[in-house]
Amino acid sequence: MNYQNRTVIITGASSGIGREYARVFAGKRARLVLTGRREKKLDEAREEAMGLGAASVELIVGDLADARTASAVEAIAGDRNTAVLINNAGFSHYGNVAESECGPLLDMLMVQAEVPLRLCREALRGMRHAGSGLIINVGSLAGRVAVPGSALYVATKCFLERLSETLALEAAADGVVVQALTPGYVRTDFHRDIENYQEKRQNRGLIRWMDADAVVRRSLRAADRAHRRLRSHPHAIPRRRDVIVIPGAANRFLGALSPLVPRNLVYRAAMRQPRR
Repeated sequence: MNYQNRTVIITGASSGIGREYARVFAGKRARLVLTGRREKKLDEAREEAMGLGAASVELIVGDLADARTASAVEAIAGDRNTAVLINNAGFSHYGNVAESECGPLLDMLMVQAEVPLRLCREALRGMRHAGSGLIINVGSLAGRVAVPGSALYVATKCFLERLSETLALEAAADGVVVQALTPGYVRTDFHRDIENYQEKRQNRGLIRWMDADAVVRRSLRAADRAHRRLRSHPHAIPRRRDVIVIPGAANRFLGALSPLVPRNLVYRAAMRQPRR
């Protein structure tokens, strides 16, 4: 798929996985629209992307929980020149629901469920008209399990995975690829507020930390494969491995194992985890 001078929207692009997607599509000479809350980091991302060959870089600085920021991105997503939408923005909030303030919970629901849905809806309209497009919703393997203290995080990540599956089936006939990227632990700034974060970024058993560039490479390989299949077989049903992309062999093993483990054992393991 040719991305030159086509619009690529990446939310949460100031660092980590979002920043890595920006690097890749800059090299493809796309017109980047990058969103994030940290203006300095976004400025750095813009300078880097222009240096890598991006046709242009537009920044939208703000929190997607703010209706004005979300609406600004939504307006661009509805443009027929939009070739790629990557819903990567997200954050974590730890605390039992009953003991948490309502604000952070509703903000997470907005950023990780409502806004991605709205952006997908707008982008799909233009992509269907163009006969091609790519949407990547960044979820998490955590969306497969119950995690006390992280109810909204796991719920929204589960939502993104199921949403992506359904949209992939709805959009395939129009040449649009929809992917749920569901990584495990990734070396990014996402966990930066956790105590002793640097010390905890160590491989243990089946827990394998990955670098953002490896995660993005795996994601885009699957997307390219899915696009080639749609071009050669326009009425083909999307394949699960192209719709739900789990980077890393250990993560794929855990993903395959999770439905087979009795839920009672999952609950017991979750309750034994130390509280933060």
